[in-house]
Amino acid sequence: MSKNILALVTMLMIFPIANADGKILRGATADAIDQESTIVPSFNERFNNQIDDDSVNGDSVKENKLSIKDEKEIEEILEKAAIASASSGVVSWYGDKFHGRKTASGEAYDKNELTAAHKTLPFGTKVKVTNIRNGKSVVVEINDRGPFVKSRVLDLSQAAFSEIGHTNSGVMQVKYEVLESED
Repeated sequence: MSKNILALVTMLMIFPIANADGKILRGATADAIDQESTIVPSFNERFNNQIDDDSVNGDSVKENKLSIKDEKEIEEILEKAAIASASSGVVSWYGDKFHGRKTASGEAYDKNELTAAHKTLPFGTKVKVTNIRNGKSVVVEINDRGPFVKSRVLDLSQAAFSEIGHTNSGVMQVKYEVLESED
């Protein structure tokens, strides 16, 4: 118990306590009130600085504007970066059970086509999928939503999965990149 009290007193000596006005009382005597120091500016100091429309603390604010040409150039660079960005993750495949059923895009699923399901990419987006183990690649078109397993990034059609690996494995680690989008 005495160790706890000693620790508390030591902490209070090392870390002084500030009151609600942001003032710290230094020392343990009655003179402490005269030795207070402010660590937080007063309300008036914080909020009475009027800010004009054209200036902050007396300095003029300059607006940074890009030319239309610069804006278009930046937009193109960002689009290319988004399209060219490669990601990786685990893919799975789906086949017989869904063959002939309607996909989220409205077209019928064909296990023999090079298609895939992705959670957010627009329908019609072309994606290059590369098996990391053997380097084989396939280009698929997004026509469905999924996969609905958190750890997976794409569901490939049976044909697409077979192009880059064996369907016996069920899943594989891939690198994928968006080639083009219909949006």
